[in-house]
Amino acid sequence: MKRPILSPTLAANEKVIALRAAGRKVYHMGFGQAPFPVHPRLHKALCDNAHQQQYLGVAGLPELCEAVLSHQAALTGLNPDDYDVIVGPGSKLILYALQMAIPGDIMLPVPSWVSYAPQAGLLGQRVIDVPTVSVNNTLQLTAESLETAWHEAKRNGLNPTKLLINFPGNPTGITISDPELQAITEFCRQHSTTLISDEIYGRLAFDGQYRSASSHFPEGAVVTTGLSKHLSLGGWRLGVGIVPKAIDGLHQSLIQIASETWSCVSTPVQFAAIEAYTLHADVERFIDNSRQIHKVVNTHIADKLRLMGFDCPTPTGAFYTWPEIASKPDATSTRFSDSQQLADHLLENYGIVSLPGEAFGEDPSKLRLRLSGCDYDGALALSTLEKHGADKLLLNIDEFAPGVSGALQQFEQFAQSH
Repeated sequence: MKRPILSPTLAANEKVIALRAAGRKVYHMGFGQAPFPVHPRLHKALCDNAHQQQYLGVAGLPELCEAVLSHQAALTGLNPDDYDVIVGPGSKLILYALQMAIPGDIMLPVPSWVSYAPQAGLLGQRVIDVPTVSVNNTLQLTAESLETAWHEAKRNGLNPTKLLINFPGNPTGITISDPELQAITEFCRQHSTTLISDEIYGRLAFDGQYRSASSHFPEGAVVTTGLSKHLSLGGWRLGVGIVPKAIDGLHQSLIQIASETWSCVSTPVQFAAIEAYTLHADVERFIDNSRQIHKVVNTHIADKLRLMGFDCPTPTGAFYTWPEIASKPDATSTRFSDSQQLADHLLENYGIVSLPGEAFGEDPSKLRLRLSGCDYDGALALSTLEKHGADKLLLNIDEFAPGVSGALQQFEQFAQSH
């Protein structure tokens, strides 16, 4: 199959920019960009360090690496002495470097983020799909499904050496509970499998609890995270990898890859990022407020879609929903052969930009969509929260998130026809 030139998420965003520039009314649910303004403390820190022009060490600014480990220790209780840090231009490239540095084939849950499998393909590695299981209106990655996939891969001559998980998840908006994490990490321990834990949305779990694979598998779980989601700093392009020293040579391999690719991350951004990892009370309140707004908006989207008759798990974190858009048995309107055709139809006829489930490894015949619920005025949302409180936020959603409300109205029209 011919690979697309752009990642589906980036392609969707560029399409929206082009359509809006051409005067087309579109509802952007295809790209996960957190909408809140840069926190004043972080804005000031970046301005204060704009004069910093020197190259930094490949692993990252030492003070920043220390701040990252202190931050994670406060959240998860990890021992900073047991880990090394690498700073990269977003966690996406660190994830690619990890796949490169760990030989063998990769196990991926289905569904999973759009770039994991293509990254493996670029490296000539093979992807081992691990089905998730629907349980109580959620999706779970079970020890049984991992065992089955691992043994089948071995029988087929593959070499499963690593498992990549992401929670709260993109595309599902569902997090992983501690009992699930325990089962997943025990599987990895038993099979000498390196666990890559993408925790970029970790601080946006709706219950406010940051869960980490490192809490259950400190010697074998590599954690990647960054600033893009919980602080709305995607354009700063700063991610971090937290690497157990017990995985001999991995950190050095990442340093070697970084030295031949990105060299170092923007120096002013690294200095400014120290403030983001210092647990300042005002920054923590900003994160908490952002999380509350994400919860209200995306839970609202899921509730509305279910009222329309669509299957949609209740999101428990991040800013995504994962509905299945199935036609009624007696429907005489358009039938869709796959999720891409459905997404194209929604854009062409209703102005809704979404991503098809097949972009995330889902069976194309299952009409799943990944909807991103963050195309709204983040500054207005924050002021609305401050003015009315979290319990009244939903009553004002039409005011601060008219694009989200408009998209749901378009879905209502679609549901009536299909």
